[in-house]
Amino acid sequence: MYLTYHCPKCNQTNRSSDVSEASSLSCLNCDWERPFSNDEVREQAIPSECLRCGNPDLWRQKNFPQWLGLFFVALGAISSSIAWMYYRPILALSILMAFALLDMVLYIVMRDVLVCYRCRTKHHDVDVSQHKPFDHETGEKYRQEEIRRKEAEDETTKKDA
Repeated sequence: MYLTYHCPKCNQTNRSSDVSEASSLSCLNCDWERPFSNDEVREQAIPSECLRCGNPDLWRQKNFPQWLGLFFVALGAISSSIAWMYYRPILALSILMAFALLDMVLYIVMRDVLVCYRCRTKHHDVDVSQHKPFDHETGEKYRQEEIRRKEAEDETTKKDA
């Protein structure tokens, strides 16, 4: 298992090596480090909590860049619209069907990753069968938590100034 995460200290994106042999997670750009129980990682292929922040709420998603998916949708829409403009309805529908087929193939081929609701750390090469897809209620809870945390930080910064 390896992780893709943002360092809480310097906010740089990091990709860890195999954490099954490690006893801590550290940033490559600064001195941030978080120890974790290595026995739990070795024994379970399914993490019960995020290894970066310790949050027990994880959800599964496809390991596919969202920007690339949006690019495919836009490319399909533009291409089929051009075909419609030249009065080629069969070509336009064929283009849409080809992009739908591409989407289906990518959905089948792409692996799942576990993502932490709180820190958005991605846990790669894990068994995701015990975790559910994204839950909007839980996601909103953590979004509101982040807003309150930032407001509290801003108030303490104003008091110190």
